[in-house]
Amino acid sequence: MGEDAPFDSGWKLALSAFFSEILQLLFPAVYQLIDWDAPVVFRNTELPRIVPEAQTGKRHVDHLAEVRLRDGRHGAVMIHTEVQTQPELMFDRRMFIYYYRLYDYYKTENIVSLAILADPDAGWRPHMYQNELAGCQLTFTFPVAKLLDLDEEALKQHPSPVALVIRAHLQALRRRGHPELLMREKIALVRELRERGYTHEQIIDLYKAVDFIMALPKEYEELVQQVIHEAEQQSEWPLTSLEKFAIERGVLQGIEQGIEQGIEQGLQQGLQQGLQQGLQQGLLMVLETRFGAVPAEIEAKISTLHDPNLLRALYQLALYSESLDAFANQLPSLGTPSAQDEPS
Repeated sequence: MGEDAPFDSGWKLALSAFFSEILQLLFPAVYQLIDWDAPVVFRNTELPRIVPEAQTGKRHVDHLAEVRLRDGRHGAVMIHTEVQTQPELMFDRRMFIYYYRLYDYYKTENIVSLAILADPDAGWRPHMYQNELAGCQLTFTFPVAKLLDLDEEALKQHPSPVALVIRAHLQALRRRGHPELLMREKIALVRELRERGYTHEQIIDLYKAVDFIMALPKEYEELVQQVIHEAEQQSEWPLTSLEKFAIERGVLQGIEQGIEQGIEQGLQQGLQQGLQQGLQQGLLMVLETRFGAVPAEIEAKISTLHDPNLLRALYQLALYSESLDAFANQLPSLGTPSAQDEPS
């Protein structure tokens, strides 16, 4: 896995758990437009077939949500949020690619593209894609939130759980290469979780995101776990679930690394069938690790899926689904596009 893989996993969790809070803190103007009493539908599993990875390069942290606006005039609105943890030369072009492919797939102009720039380069600030030839001109702009611009002291006082996730990210950027300092920062944030008055669910989701973002070498992570055990003895804080997640995370990261290596080998050898089988087996391993025995009907359904991009999307879904039933409920809609896939 790449150096930014922990950041990617942490932000994927954060976007799913704290979508409204992220918009409220980082894109308040967009947040105010949305009717939060209406259902929010996450459509992340549709992204691979809308924008195949082969057309946009390596994997990225993308999130797609269907919302309704407060004015009630626009119908369904698709919000695409991208978290970029490293500067990328053609990032503005990629944001445009996502926009026009969403436009083409859903047959709607109701699309909002947002970029969270979580990179360490203060001077890198893409916000516009332009192209001009023979009198034809295109200009595409998109709202941007640069995490380096945020005041960490203000974030410490902010009640939003997203403020804590951003602090974890900024500290991880600042402490790269210094695991002992990062460990101290991580312990401090873990201790903050029980002082902030967060709900049980928020604590679990926050811990998962922070744990990935502030990933540590094994020997330092063991010291963090000691702090967790001490806190468990002193309070009713939901640490049993955190400990379970820590175990899952270690197993799943090992599986993910093995899958990545197998994919690279398969691509180098040109063995498409082997690549598909490896992804299918890895997906089943994740489900078994998290939820126990996988029902035969789910295993049979997975065996019929051959698109590597779709299998990758399911792999991510398996990592973050709350239950096996929640994962299984997504399977019927992941075959071929149908009318029910499009927003109404």
